[in-house]
Order: sequence, then C-alpha cells, then structure tokens
Amino acid sequence: MLEFKNAKSSLFDFKGQSVITPWDRLKKFIFQSYPVIEIEEDLKTLDEQLDVALAHQQESDMIWLKNKNTVVREDFPWHYKPSDIGRQFVHEFPRVGKRSRRAVRWGELKLIPTTGFAHGRYQNRINSSYHDADFEIFMISFHEAEADSNFAKLKAQYPDAKHVKNIEGIGNAHREVGEQSTTEMVYIVDADAELLEKFNFDFIPPMSKRHNTTYVWSARNPINGLEYGYGGVKLFPRSQLLELGHELPDYTTGVAFYQPIGDVSNVTYFNKDPYRTWRSAFRECVKLSSQINPNSPKQETIDRLETWCTVDNGGRFGRYCIKGALEGKAYGEANIGNVEELNKINDFDWLREQFVASMKKRITAD
Repeated sequence: MLEFKNAKSSLFDFKGQSVITPWDRLKKFIFQSYPVIEIEEDLKTLDEQLDVALAHQQESDMIWLKNKNTVVREDFPWHYKPSDIGRQFVHEFPRVGKRSRRAVRWGELKLIPTTGFAHGRYQNRINSSYHDADFEIFMISFHEAEADSNFAKLKAQYPDAKHVKNIEGIGNAHREVGEQSTTEMVYIVDADAELLEKFNFDFIPPMSKRHNTTYVWSARNPINGLEYGYGGVKLFPRSQLLELGHELPDYTTGVAFYQPIGDVSNVTYFNKDPYRTWRSAFRECVKLSSQINPNSPKQETIDRLETWCTVDNGGRFGRYCIKGALEGKAYGEANIGNVEELNKINDFDWLREQFVASMKKRITAD
C-alpha cells in the first residue's frame, strides 16, 4: 500500500504532450474572437468592405471591421458568432443613446464574411458603442406645489437629473442652470410638465448647431388643446443660458436660431390655481401679441393668440386662462418693441401685482 502511494503513475506523467480538454475546445471554438481590423474611415460600399475582409480569408471565415475612432463598449461580446446562414451576411452593429438604447447610427462596427461575397446587410441588435450626446437634464421650479413630486418622477427615470428651485427671477434661474451644467447643451423641464411616456431625452443635434440653436418640443395645453412650444421641453446651448438669457423677454425664441420640434414632449399643467393660470396665459399672450419671436409665421401666431383668448375646453380655471390671455394680448400690443416693458413679464412680483389688479375687475371675457 505504501509503495503504491509513492509510485509515479504513468497516467499522470504527460511529459509535455498537448492535451485538449473540453474547456479548451469551448474557448477556441466559441469564445475566440474573429480578427479585429481597424480602418481610418468608414468604407461606404459593400464591395469595399468585402475586399478588405477577403484579404484575411486564410485567418478566419469572418472579421470584425471597426472604425478607428469608434470606442466600443467595454463589455461588448467579441466572441459573438452568427449561425451558418448568418455568416453569409454583413452584420452592422449600432451606436445607441445611453438613456434610450435606441440606435443612432449603424455600421461603425461590422462583422464581415471573408469569402468575398455576402447576401446583404443585417442590422444586428447588439449595441457596439454609446453616443456622446447625453446632455444634462434640469428641472426649474419656483414654489410650485407639485415641483418636488414631479422631480421625483423625473429622477426615478433619469437618475442624473438635477433640480434648480425657488431662485428669484427667471433669468437668474436659467443662469444657475448654465453654471451648474457641465455639458455643452442642457435640457430644461418646467415644474408643471407631465412628460409623455414615449418621450426620451435622446435627441442628437448636429455638432455645428450645438452652440447657437435652441430646440423646443411641443406641449399639449390642457385648457385650449393647442400643441406647440409653449411649456414644452427645451434643449438650450449652455452658452446661451450664461450669456444671453438674462437679457431677453423670452429665453427660448430670442437666440440666433430657434428650432421647434413637432413631437409632443409633455402636457403642461400650468392650470393648478387661479394665479398660475392667469400668469401663464398673460405671459404667453404678451409674447404672441408683441411678436417677439420673428421666426414664427405671422398667421400661426395670430391663430394661437386667438385660441388662447377664446377657447376653453373645460380644463380647470379656464376662465382665468382666458382673462389672462386677453389682458396679456392688450399689454403686448401696447408695448411692441419696448424691451424694457416686455421684460417685466419675467418679474414675478410685478406679475402678482398685475394679477391682484386684474382680480378687482370682472372675471369675464367680454
């Protein structure tokens, strides 16, 4: 028995011979990656891509073709292998938005057969990289009762969202957003906005427009049914918030380029109480009647102003909305071109005084 324990069994004496275990086979034939070939810029045509792959036919039946400037996500499954039929196609992998996971662009990373032939292109759903336009999201509020609960909903879906609250003066609040932000553009959401489920903060503006263009989504008005930029989500250049916003009656339309986006981002529930309803309608109709947005078609502005002043679909505090709209229209028409007077609509103390004076009159539309 003792001799057996000390014996050197030939069963375990491999003497340097190669032994392929099942794990070795798994690593070699399943986890081993295809060769990764980097290129300086995208090859536009399928023939160009196949020619590059063909040069590596002796190495593998497929290759990864990667744009040199593309930063592939760290956990990308390089060991991915298509089915036998799938190996006859060029696979294009998407760059996606971090928040939405929706494809922004296809094909900066491709998997290509080395046979010199492919049946076509296939858009593979495995995301290869993330887009760099995840701009910061801010909510601005000023003592709105629902602000904290609405911000909690926003933050639950977008944990990086920030809240600028109760800063005196609309211009000062916008400037504070600019100072806190670290991204070149900034999303701003009003405290009374109830975002639609389909809306995502994943818009990709061209690089050339990120310093001088404000993008505005439409919002739905709960009293008159209008759907346009009033109360909608906005995407501002950070530089505008720091340098321009405090000098303008309207922080959205008073920039070099104003770009409305037709998609509805939210319902704007400004009608929470009589004062806020009146104030919102007054401010908006001052802007419409004084024509401070030169980019808006004249007839479109006229039609919106008419709707504000006449339509009540039964929403809360509808009569205060129409009264504020009529008085805002009159004030705007009386001060066309007078920036100093128009700027008063951004002073909430002044607005409160106007509301108190208004309430001493009859609350009617006649």
